[in-house]
Amino acid sequence: MTSVVTLFRVVGIPVRVHASWLVIFGLIAWSLSVGYFPQVLPDVPVAAHWVGGAAAALLLFVSVFLHELSHAIVARRSGLTVSGITLHVFGGVSQLEDEPRFPGVEFLIAIVGPLTSFLVAGVAALATAVAGARPMATAILQYLVLVNIVVGVFNLVPGFPLDGGRVLRAILWKVTGDLQSATVAASRAGTAVAFVLIALGILRGLTGEFLGGLWLVLIGLFLRQAAAGSYQQVVLRRALSPLAVRDVMAREVFHVGPDLPLTRVADDFFWPHHVSSFPVVEGGRVIGIVSIHRLGDIPRARWAETPVRQVMRALDDSLAAAPGDSLWTAFEKLSRNGLGRLAVVEDGGLAGYLSLKDVLHVLGLRRAAVAP
Repeated sequence: MTSVVTLFRVVGIPVRVHASWLVIFGLIAWSLSVGYFPQVLPDVPVAAHWVGGAAAALLLFVSVFLHELSHAIVARRSGLTVSGITLHVFGGVSQLEDEPRFPGVEFLIAIVGPLTSFLVAGVAALATAVAGARPMATAILQYLVLVNIVVGVFNLVPGFPLDGGRVLRAILWKVTGDLQSATVAASRAGTAVAFVLIALGILRGLTGEFLGGLWLVLIGLFLRQAAAGSYQQVVLRRALSPLAVRDVMAREVFHVGPDLPLTRVADDFFWPHHVSSFPVVEGGRVIGIVSIHRLGDIPRARWAETPVRQVMRALDDSLAAAPGDSLWTAFEKLSRNGLGRLAVVEDGGLAGYLSLKDVLHVLGLRRAAVAP
């Protein structure tokens, strides 16, 4: 069962919620219901505190969604591919399939998020005046003003991969003309910010604010990992982007037909060739990939009567590449498609086969070539 659920689409961008979002939503709603609302509205019934807490927590994530949507819209208008927006335990993320090619684009995509948060805070502040004598609505709106200002300011902290870190990287990239060195500097800043958050979290925990301290430690650990991962991604991109799929793919590839029974596939292909998947070709065109793991979904007694067509994964963009595609683009597909294999297709026919192992082998060779 997947841990991510797609809720809806906005301007063609899927909006997803990770299961961890339920945890943080519940914690925030609980915290507001037993802390914030009893303090600002002591004369309101307890049930109203809980309703207000749930409403404020939900509106907080609406604010986070708008923050991420602004990133996604600017990225798309800049020619980048956005695969979705996901809300999770630490807030949200806009998933960009490409990296900006110019520092100015990086700057605009990064800065629009905090600006959106400040805009939401301003709208909430104006709405507070309209709310008038409605104490619950006023309390919720005041909370939204505060929390959006905090989100905006926090995201401007110059530590990668926070928005402020991406702004820093864009500026350094513009000044030096070197994306990799700019990423190194911004990632180091992100690591420093992470350690500061962890230290502050420990101090808060020692002074009795255990929950708040734990939250800061977790955010710090998340930023530390994200900063390191973002740098490694740039290093990998630099190593793989100059290469094309045709430079690495296997050219002599065994393939199977869609009507071949699984007994034949197992005995004549998987067993003697010691590989875990084969392209499926029909009439000279690639139509899918069959993996040894899918055979396990069918009882052994039914293999003789079950054709490959019934268990293969139908070919789609996640399972295919063209010979001229960038090896980096292919590596991203290999890492995400759950199979670690790509059929290399040219004019509908099978031109080659590419595995994650092939790409990692090339990475090892390139690293060895530049080692002192």
